[in-house]
Amino acid sequence: MNEELEQKLLEENPPYILKELNEESILEDNIFDYLIALPNSPNKTRTIEKIRSRAKELKVIRAFNSIFKQKNQEYIQALKSKGGNVIKFTDCPIENIKCGQWNADDTGVYKIDYNPTMPSTKIKACPHPILPIEIINNIDTNTEKVKLAFYKRKKWQYAIVERKTIASNTAIIQLANRGIEVNSENAKNLVSYLADVIELNDIEITDGITHLGWMNKDFIPYTSKYKYDGDIAYKNIFESVTEKGDYEKWKEEIKKLRTNSRTLRFIMASSFASVLVKIFQINPFVVHLWGKSSNGKTVAQMICASIWGNPAKGKLLSSLDSTKVASERLCNFLRNMPLILDELQITKTKYKTYDTLIYELTEGKGRDRGTVDGGLTETTEWDNIIIVSGEEPITNSSSKEGVKNRVIEIEENEKIVENGNEVVNLILNNYGFAGKEFIKIIQNKDDLFNEYNNIVEMLKKDQNSPKQINAIATILLADKIVSETIFKDNSITLEEAKEYFSKDIDEADRYIDLIIDIANANINNFYDSNNTFPPSGQIWGKLEKTTDGQGVVIYYDFIPTKLYQILEENNINWNGIKKKMADKGYIVKSSEGKYQVPVRMQNGVQKMIKIKNIYLSETPITPNNP
Repeated sequence: MNEELEQKLLEENPPYILKELNEESILEDNIFDYLIALPNSPNKTRTIEKIRSRAKELKVIRAFNSIFKQKNQEYIQALKSKGGNVIKFTDCPIENIKCGQWNADDTGVYKIDYNPTMPSTKIKACPHPILPIEIINNIDTNTEKVKLAFYKRKKWQYAIVERKTIASNTAIIQLANRGIEVNSENAKNLVSYLADVIELNDIEITDGITHLGWMNKDFIPYTSKYKYDGDIAYKNIFESVTEKGDYEKWKEEIKKLRTNSRTLRFIMASSFASVLVKIFQINPFVVHLWGKSSNGKTVAQMICASIWGNPAKGKLLSSLDSTKVASERLCNFLRNMPLILDELQITKTKYKTYDTLIYELTEGKGRDRGTVDGGLTETTEWDNIIIVSGEEPITNSSSKEGVKNRVIEIEENEKIVENGNEVVNLILNNYGFAGKEFIKIIQNKDDLFNEYNNIVEMLKKDQNSPKQINAIATILLADKIVSETIFKDNSITLEEAKEYFSKDIDEADRYIDLIIDIANANINNFYDSNNTFPPSGQIWGKLEKTTDGQGVVIYYDFIPTKLYQILEENNINWNGIKKKMADKGYIVKSSEGKYQVPVRMQNGVQKMIKIKNIYLSETPITPNNP
């Protein structure tokens, strides 16, 4: 028997004769069961009102209302437990969705409230079809979003919203901006309806992700397990990790370029190697390609980006944001993918020194920050290689050892890529294959750690910087893998790799160079040997000179507070360097072994710090006599 026939028979066969109902029979269970089971319609409302009028005549209306209310609540609970009504939207995105006490058809979503004490009312949740069709569980933040389907303007449309949005009578009104008909009048009912549908059905749950890179043994986006659920600002980059064009054409042309430039080979290997940083649990590090302009640095970086996807600027070729927070979030989004930055010279204006930038990018973790609701934001973290380019080194004589160990400097003043325009055109139309293949290779490679450890041990024989050894070993292994499997060419040898290690510069030598350079640039802030030429600006100290067998010896007698200031501005700790510089003879100590010595100045004897410098020329720079 179909549903419509059952409803017709129910309406036409009431278990009573109205005039024969008495004080007892009108309160029997079968009367209430019949009324509640009637299908929602105007006829149901009229029937209930007739029975209520008879109860008033019999003076049992209070008892009638009480029993009706209780029976109706029991019915609703039973309806919920069974799922109740079924959504009847035309061409509904998903079928057989239960909606409890709600009626959901092409006219919208509503229910009838049959209150025994007053006329029945139609309670509207939404004037058009709407339902939840998917729950997205973000495994990074442990939060949920809901994908809603709604029918407007003769088509099904979709909106993904935070779970809390549809759980609040106030917040759900925001959906009006998405085209959903919700306002202060129906907001509460729409919240209730959506909650009932989610509760009564096994809505599909999809894992959401906010970043690229490794997720357990899977690599995002090379898996269908996860859906992007991150910041809309990075969706463009996320979608840039894709394939386009002809892989064989890309390989053929890039192989030729690799053959002609070891620098390009090394930079490309750095791009591949980025996904190995987490596997080998080493710290993020910077690979910096620098040299004169127009030598193909940008094209080389675009080739590195084309390994993974679209190499255009704004896609996988990035520029660094001016704020630390934004930089952390970009790194966190990329996670294990290489961060490829062009135009480092522009970036410099946003930071005091490159050292600050290097520390930020290689820290691998951002600091916790509060949210407006008093909680903490998701901790940002990343394990990757940062590939940057510029026209000058990013480490210098004042850079600390910790900074220098985090950077691989590559100077290249020769053409890295010939016919740059042709190469750019090629990679803008063919990209995104090699990275995906590389991931598959390392996912199935059993001897990955053994190969890495072997390279590390061989490098240790000639080098003594553990951080750089690990970094270069990772790059060499990546190059070995892609040379053997993708390009079928020769890999970078250990001997060739030695040139990429930073050249060890004695700290004392580095610091004396810095101090002397600054002193020479401000020579007119020093008195001359005879105190005859007064400084033209702020007094820094006194310049003394003499001659020995090596040449002209210059002594810069610094006012201690001024020297301390100079060192502090260059992130150098005086107490940490003074002994090293004194041991090498760059600081002249007093006869008592003190670092401050008496120097005769214009106004008497003062305690100064005497810095020694040797000029092989007989015409050293002199205050007021350049």
